[in-house]
Amino acid sequence: MRHLLVLILAAFSLLLLAPQCAEKDNRGPGSTALPHQALDALNATIDSSEIYQERKSREIDSLRRNLLQTQSPAERYAAYLTLSEIYRPMESDSSIVYARKAIGLTSRLPDSISGIRGELALVNALGTAGIFPRAIALLDSIAPTLSKREDRIEYWKVSRSCYSYLMASIGENQEFVDYYREKYNACDDSLLMNLPESDLFHRFIFCERLVNSQRWTEARTKIKELLKDVPQESNFYGMAAYQLAQVYCHNGDFRNYGASLALAAESDIKGCVREGMALPTLAGWVYENGDIENALRYVTYVMEEARDGNIHTRSNTIAPMLPLIDRSLQEKSMASRRNILIVCIVITILLLATAALLSITLIGSRKRRAAQRKLEATSKKLESYVGNFIGLCSNYAARLEQQSKLVTRKVSSGQSDELLKMINSGKFNESNEEFNHLIDKALLDLFPDFVEQINRLLLPDQQISLTPASPLTPELRIYAFVRLGVDQSSRIAQILGYSVNTVYSYRNRMRNRAIDRENFDRQVSAIGSCEGGEKPV
Repeated sequence: MRHLLVLILAAFSLLLLAPQCAEKDNRGPGSTALPHQALDALNATIDSSEIYQERKSREIDSLRRNLLQTQSPAERYAAYLTLSEIYRPMESDSSIVYARKAIGLTSRLPDSISGIRGELALVNALGTAGIFPRAIALLDSIAPTLSKREDRIEYWKVSRSCYSYLMASIGENQEFVDYYREKYNACDDSLLMNLPESDLFHRFIFCERLVNSQRWTEARTKIKELLKDVPQESNFYGMAAYQLAQVYCHNGDFRNYGASLALAAESDIKGCVREGMALPTLAGWVYENGDIENALRYVTYVMEEARDGNIHTRSNTIAPMLPLIDRSLQEKSMASRRNILIVCIVITILLLATAALLSITLIGSRKRRAAQRKLEATSKKLESYVGNFIGLCSNYAARLEQQSKLVTRKVSSGQSDELLKMINSGKFNESNEEFNHLIDKALLDLFPDFVEQINRLLLPDQQISLTPASPLTPELRIYAFVRLGVDQSSRIAQILGYSVNTVYSYRNRMRNRAIDRENFDRQVSAIGSCEGGEKPV
């Protein structure tokens, strides 16, 4: 039982350790940098994303209802521009639709309202959708018509956004990336010169410039100040947190790098921004650190959001990761199957060992019970031996006392001749009947089936038949002593009061009736013993 307990504990240890080993095998070298608390918060935000989308839908529905209640071209134009901007980071097709509706009202606008804003809104929506040729053409056509400072500022904002999408879409084509980066930087230069320093856009561009210039300490300070001044649902918060992540990455602080990416991704989700790069970047980073489960979750969410919102840049960014994650999932699945196989093997071995030990235990238990029964039987035999021995001794003592009294009486009365005659006539042995009865009882108590066992050794037509009340025959009584180990005829004759020749005669008579005459005495000696004796053929 002790070995069984050891095996059970060992097997359960293997069962507990196998999943942990599998988990360790799936972790990358930087897994200790994973900001688990930030990732848990992000996962909770993803689970609640429908709440934020519903909130944004109510805002859009309110604007649509206002559109139904006004006929003023200026108010409708402003509402279309607002709807186009709201839809742009979350649903580019609808953004394009409302931008075109705004352009359709341009001819009906008063001179004080610039119709260029509708075209710039369309460029912004086209850039988000990845329709770059049309977007660049519109930008080129708008540039010569800009007369107002406010329109130029809006133009530079839209242009930098479009060029940013273009660089993300081009990928590793360095020639075109450098070309559009120059245009992107030119827009930033213009915005920094024309926006007040307190403006959020100015502050963000300045922080981004600090990061690009590798002024890490100053950049971290300025970005944290900006994050304190904007709500997390703001697009500025997400963009600033993304830049802060780059600072931490350069400094080798990968835990805060991941945490900042998670904050930026949370901001995008709460603001219903489907174009943000934080979540795709975080997906790639956690994948490299062995967190396949979260990587798959983020990639799946990003792809669903990009599909629903027709966000071209997100689709292009995340698509190359899918085969890698799919391969990792397959490897993880194979590892899980291997672990399951190992667990099954361990369980099988445990069950086999348990069955073997239980079998051994049951066999041992049976042997102990058999030994106990044998001990009880032996104890009963010993009790019977003692009881019958005491009875025989008592009978002998009584016979001796009677004979002593008879002898004393005969000698005292001068009847010596008569006493001698009694002795010679054998009358002294007439009292042997009670003694023989005691012997029969003692033998049958020790060997209840003694007669049946003897008959098995005799020829079929020579077998002995006795009733339960019948005493043993002299032959059976003689061989009962043989069974008890008294095999000398002289001793048997002395005990039973027979002559030696009489005992020889009875023994020869029984041997002649036996199946195996030569081994009959030895077979009788083995009746009821553990060895069982030798059976006749």
